[in-house]
Amino acid sequence: MSMIKVVIDRGIHIKAHGKYVLIDPTGVPGGKPDVVLISHAHEDHYSLRALRTLYKVPLVMSRATQLLVDGRGRLRNVLIVEPGQEVEVAGLRITAHEAGHIIGSLQFSFDLGNILVVYTGDFNLDRRLILRPAEVVRGDLLIIDATYGSPKYVFPPRAELYRAIVGRINEVLESGRTVVVKGRKLGVAQEVTALVSMATSLVPLVERSVAKYNELYELLGEPLGRYVLWDGGGAAAPNSVIISRLGARHTGSSETIVCTGWALRKGFPLSSHADHVQLVRYVLDSKAELVVPFTGFRHEFSSFLKESYGIEAHDESIVELKL
Repeated sequence: MSMIKVVIDRGIHIKAHGKYVLIDPTGVPGGKPDVVLISHAHEDHYSLRALRTLYKVPLVMSRATQLLVDGRGRLRNVLIVEPGQEVEVAGLRITAHEAGHIIGSLQFSFDLGNILVVYTGDFNLDRRLILRPAEVVRGDLLIIDATYGSPKYVFPPRAELYRAIVGRINEVLESGRTVVVKGRKLGVAQEVTALVSMATSLVPLVERSVAKYNELYELLGEPLGRYVLWDGGGAAAPNSVIISRLGARHTGSSETIVCTGWALRKGFPLSSHADHVQLVRYVLDSKAELVVPFTGFRHEFSSFLKESYGIEAHDESIVELKL
């Protein structure tokens, strides 16, 4: 029997058999980890300041994540790994797996003694117009994203969402107005760009804050179709479709379509995250003995797993486990 400690505190801290693995740090840790894993480049999963303080610790991430996190190449201790590849560092064999969340997003698995740990990061199991879907990775201890861990967050099938979004865009355009489609600037906005470009005869106007990420997707082999850079100056022509970041403001005769997983009642729940159904499917297919959800509705998700399936799930910030 082995002991393992998991701490959720500005990152995921995992300690067992004298090893300390730190994942997705958003603050400077109190001790020195043996290795740091970065799942993807959303700012709620890393702190550049924290990574710079760990200049003697190997930092494992994908090439896309490195370009997004450290475009100037100031981090000298980066180990690049892509889905399906394995690196050995600090006596640990670490395997990267596709996460299907944003460009370069990874899951990780590694052995700590006789415990196989799986960390999903943010992931998506859907087949979409862009990116490959996440794979379900089997392990003993599953540390899983629970952003949409509440049972109320069940999204329609992707194809249904695509048809509904395109249908609404066409309705607005027929009325002579401009359509502003908003999504997270790194993630959903790229999917929406591809949808408008590939599923309609329109060439969308893409705001600069979104376009810079579009360019990286295409540089790394993820085509998004036709689009035009729009700097936001002046009003767009009538019957135009603008792809915009969440939170942007637009004036003139336009209608806004919001695409985010939080938009269950107002907007379209198009998300790069797994919904509740996907989260449950992942847990069941992973065959994990122990589950530790992090972030989002982790308390609700833990309770659901225990009550519905009898799965040992922990929602504490500090978890000490025996395997």
